[in-house]
Amino acid sequence: MPQPKVIHQPRTQRALQQGIATLVSAIAPTLGPSARRSVAQNQAKLELLDDGGLIARRIIALPEPEADVGAMLLRQVLWDVYQHVGDGAATTAVLYERIYREGLRFLAAGADPMRLRARLMSLLPAMTERLLADARPLRGEAELKRLALSVCYDEEMADVIGEVIDTIGQYGQVDVRAGHGRGLEYNFVDGSYWKGGAQSKEMLRGFARQVVEMQDAAILVTDMDIEEPRDLVPAMSLALRLGITQLLLIVASISETGLSVVLDDRLKNKIRTVVVKIDAYHPGDLSIAQEDIALLTGARPLLQKAGETLEHVRQSDFGDARWVWADDKNFGFASGKGDPQQLRETVRGLRAAYAASEDDDARKRLLERLGRLNGGLATVYVGGIAEDVIRGRKEVAERSIRALRNAAAYGVIPGGGAALLRCRDWLLNEADAQNELESRAARLIMAEAAEAPMRQLLSNAGYEPSEVLARLQHCGDEAGFDVTRGVIVDLAAAGILDVAQVQVEALQRAVSSAALALTIDVLVLHREPETMTDP
Repeated sequence: MPQPKVIHQPRTQRALQQGIATLVSAIAPTLGPSARRSVAQNQAKLELLDDGGLIARRIIALPEPEADVGAMLLRQVLWDVYQHVGDGAATTAVLYERIYREGLRFLAAGADPMRLRARLMSLLPAMTERLLADARPLRGEAELKRLALSVCYDEEMADVIGEVIDTIGQYGQVDVRAGHGRGLEYNFVDGSYWKGGAQSKEMLRGFARQVVEMQDAAILVTDMDIEEPRDLVPAMSLALRLGITQLLLIVASISETGLSVVLDDRLKNKIRTVVVKIDAYHPGDLSIAQEDIALLTGARPLLQKAGETLEHVRQSDFGDARWVWADDKNFGFASGKGDPQQLRETVRGLRAAYAASEDDDARKRLLERLGRLNGGLATVYVGGIAEDVIRGRKEVAERSIRALRNAAAYGVIPGGGAALLRCRDWLLNEADAQNELESRAARLIMAEAAEAPMRQLLSNAGYEPSEVLARLQHCGDEAGFDVTRGVIVDLAAAGILDVAQVQVEALQRAVSSAALALTIDVLVLHREPETMTDP
């Protein structure tokens, strides 16, 4: 059992550096199109991984308690990047390790760690501005597919995801599911859908694939639990008087006796009614779903929490949609007849909230809501020869979709590490003009870090980094090295691109976290440290 201890300098720095270097050595080989793989043992299985974020997540702890602290500091940063933008963990790891390693050299030379941290952080706005100076929007499906290939390194997957994002747009709803074959399949559906299907299989009987479809249907939304047949009588009576022949009834729950009303043959012959409920997994999801359905269809939800009952139902409470469908797990509709102006205003507000949010869970839920309100759905079915292969390909597909969404939102910049490398000469010139040790050190540290991703990418592909970098010095700003062909190319013409937001996120998180690590003087090791399976 490990002994509790308190560790001071210089042992603290050596321990942190060892842990950081160990984790980076497992992740750095995955950078670039010629990436290598790492093997992770998961209980009795072995996983072949080529994604830095997933590798970081699989590494639960290092055997050396002192080094483990450094590894876990970096692990948290990499998982945050992976969750937020879907890619860039390997770039973050390489930047982090180089900043910390070079920072230790200057601390040994007498630099103050707190001032050094402040000077490193002060460089971020200017470096971010330089990275984004060459950002431009993606140009069509072909560039989306090339960019997807740079993330997933799977031509079939890149073609599918590129077409999907091009079709449904940045905010479209995409579901990634396990397929039944070995390849990938996908389909597009107009409209929106929610999880939580028909409340009786009797409603699906006689329909192909057990999916009931209705044309020009009315929609009534309530948060009420339907217990007795009499609860439904006012709504069904009004529907009959209004001449409604197709009705989607969305409820919180319904009993068997309540279902007996809508399943009665005498009523079914006059009104085909499908009763569904919404599966809610987070607090507030049910209210949000009811609000969105009302927005899309023009319905007015009848809310028990507002003191209403179905006895209060009026004609204006019914919404409409041109096409409605439901199966035993989901329901949806297309061409709802809600207010277009109100819908546009809501979407505009949600997009602003999505762009401003830093919480990954909140962003995910906002994106799902935007996808439904945009009225387009794509489903990607990922196949493979075994369950673990399918699971791995699904994770890659989801990561690629997140990266392409960011590309659609924030644009792309020259890839292959070239955008960061272009900051190097500016940083060196800035360093020559500084008199303060920490200011000069910060710029020299970042100049070394700026070329680290390209060096690692070249090394992974089997090239001598110093030789290639020397050749690139005599080429223009638009030039870069294509490691797949071994030639210097015009990066834009060759389609070698990076997602701007991914590179900015990698830079900002690596600098802020590594700079903070440089200020750590003491490690406190517990006898039984808590083990976290999730970062």
